[in-house]
Amino acid sequence: MEPPSSRNITILNESERTVRKSRLVRAVSDAFSRHGKPNARACLLLTTDERVRDLNRQFRGIDEETDVLTFPAGEYSGDQLGDIAIAVPYAERQAKLRGVSLSQELGYLAIHGALHLVGFDDEAESDRAEMVRQMNLVAIETGLKPDLHWASILHGDVL
Repeated sequence: MEPPSSRNITILNESERTVRKSRLVRAVSDAFSRHGKPNARACLLLTTDERVRDLNRQFRGIDEETDVLTFPAGEYSGDQLGDIAIAVPYAERQAKLRGVSLSQELGYLAIHGALHLVGFDDEAESDRAEMVRQMNLVAIETGLKPDLHWASILHGDVL
């Protein structure tokens, strides 16, 4: 089987941070491949807390900051699975609280978003546990350190 093309994952960095795009491309591609979508395409937006808050308000009716949002493309979009938006400053704060690098946190958030695009949900505790398990499997493939207790800690999720 041929590895997925990095051209399938587009990254738009609006943040003021320098990030390793290759790791994020690999994280999303690995998540898609692991779940039967090796040719899937997505756009990953790295942006500000304010931009993600605006998107959260506009599309979910929730007027608050968050770390990552996903926007599925819909059933008639072919290989385009959707978009992922990550608030880089928010991710920085979470990384500091977690004691990990920004690169590690961004990788996990990218994987989290990609898993949402392939159909995973994390509303119920059992679904959240399975999603974290899947995130760790992809993270290890991607070269990230395992984090068996990953959670959106700034939302007050349990570590």
